[in-house]
Amino acid sequence: MQEEIAKGFVAVAKFIAYYIIWSFVLFNLGRASLLLVTLGQYPRGLDVQRHTDKISLVGFLALVLAWALVAVYNNTVGVHA
Repeated sequence: MQEEIAKGFVAVAKFIAYYIIWSFVLFNLGRASLLLVTLGQYPRGLDVQRHTDKISLVGFLALVLAWALVAVYNNTVGVHA
């Protein structure tokens, strides 16, 4: 009985993590990044619904890029400040 409850809890936690992180945070970060880079041209209209996974992937890449830039700054300029 405990095993089924644990499996159910893990499934619910995975769903919540997927929905909150991938579908909300990364999607909105990716959409904002793409709108900024393309000067408001993409994604608009039906492209938003058709390319949700690609937009979320761009959000993930933007997050990794920001993290890398902070790491480079801290290892070069931040050390000497």
